[in-house]
Amino acid sequence: MNILHYDALKTVDLENIIVDKNLVKAIPEEMARENCIIALKKVENKIYLVTDKKPDFYIEEKIKFILKSDIVFLRLNKENVLKLIDKFYYREKFDHAINNIDFSPDKLLKKDSIEFKNSPVVKATNYIIDRAIEERASDIHIEPFENGINVRFRIDGIIYKRSKIPQNVYSHICTRIKIMSDLNIAEKRMPQDGKFKYTRNGKKYNVRVSILPTIYGEKIVMRILYKDRNIVKLTNLGFLQEDEDKIKKLLRSMSGIILAVGPTGSGKSTTLYSLLNNLNKTEKNIMSIEDPVEYTMDGINQINTNDKIGLNFACGLRSILRQDPDIIMIGEIRDEETANIAVRAAITGHLVISTLHTNNAQEAVLRLENMGVPKYFIDDALIGIISQRLVRRICPYCKESYNNLDMELSGISLNETLYRSKGCFKCNYTGYIGRTAVYEITSMKSKIKSSISIQENCANLIKNGITTYNEIINLNL
Repeated sequence: MNILHYDALKTVDLENIIVDKNLVKAIPEEMARENCIIALKKVENKIYLVTDKKPDFYIEEKIKFILKSDIVFLRLNKENVLKLIDKFYYREKFDHAINNIDFSPDKLLKKDSIEFKNSPVVKATNYIIDRAIEERASDIHIEPFENGINVRFRIDGIIYKRSKIPQNVYSHICTRIKIMSDLNIAEKRMPQDGKFKYTRNGKKYNVRVSILPTIYGEKIVMRILYKDRNIVKLTNLGFLQEDEDKIKKLLRSMSGIILAVGPTGSGKSTTLYSLLNNLNKTEKNIMSIEDPVEYTMDGINQINTNDKIGLNFACGLRSILRQDPDIIMIGEIRDEETANIAVRAAITGHLVISTLHTNNAQEAVLRLENMGVPKYFIDDALIGIISQRLVRRICPYCKESYNNLDMELSGISLNETLYRSKGCFKCNYTGYIGRTAVYEITSMKSKIKSSISIQENCANLIKNGITTYNEIINLNL
């Protein structure tokens, strides 16, 4: 590698960078990530580091003090610096674990032994889950392919690749996850579903596991449910106060059905939990049937579906109706039988809230009709529909303003200062932290309507610096 002074260097070839592993760890990982910087090697009493931009004087002096040497900066784009940081901090721990895995089958099966709990395969599996939690990931994807095993995290709706696992190691990590989930470790040809509890830094998490055989092996998806997250209020989800009041008015109805609609991953279930949280749990018998129960709530009788024993939504709903319910929450209306039972329950004195996979209110009505529900039943039962999507929020730590070029959104002018983000350590250089809802409310019985349409809602989020223009465009409204 040619060593040049930072100011004279335009780019560094990542493939030709030679890194001294022992020197890397001299700089704390948090400091390396926060400043997007990593030490490479020492040459002639000088330590060379790569960064995407020269740090300020204070950071430079601090690094000199830590390394106790003169330093020279080389330039490398941010994405590649982060790859190096991932490789030589997280990957070093992970690689150390997988390189020490004992491939003897009996070592994997002693579930309760001290040796098992401290074994490299357990540590390697825990490193994957720990890192996912650190990055606020909702899902972990472990995917076998011909040339290796990809590990990817879904963060704020977007999937990011994080690492690779060697083929010979993957089967043991898969076995470990099956043991954690109480699944059949010998079954490799059929899909399996399970779950386990996980504790990290004193916090508890529920993890749902789905294993599916593919042509290159078993793909694993783990969904992390953050038990420490409270059910949030509608206003915290992104609903305006006046619209929250209108939703609460719908919830005061003695009977009828309220639907939250939108595509997969649009936050419908979170909205349902927030609705339940607004209900009077003391004077009402509230029951739910879900697949599965994601958040437990005091005062609400929650039921998990179980297809293995025939307890599906329709079966559970029929049993719930014999339990003298006032309010029923159905995780999702998926089939004709569930749709018909739900609508009939709504017209016979029960308040029903549920989700439906449609894009808007009009499609929701059509979907119920296509499921065989008579139109006059729908007109009688349906009282309100919340159509929603989720967009990522701009990271507040690296947000910056810019002047737009007379952009429009669905005919709404955006001719003013807008906002975007540069990417920083806090948001893992994605430019976004968390998500918020864009929505509109349609009342089927009264003049209650959203204060704004979903398009106007999107435009306001852009103007107020909550999200970016590109995020809204990607919704394809």
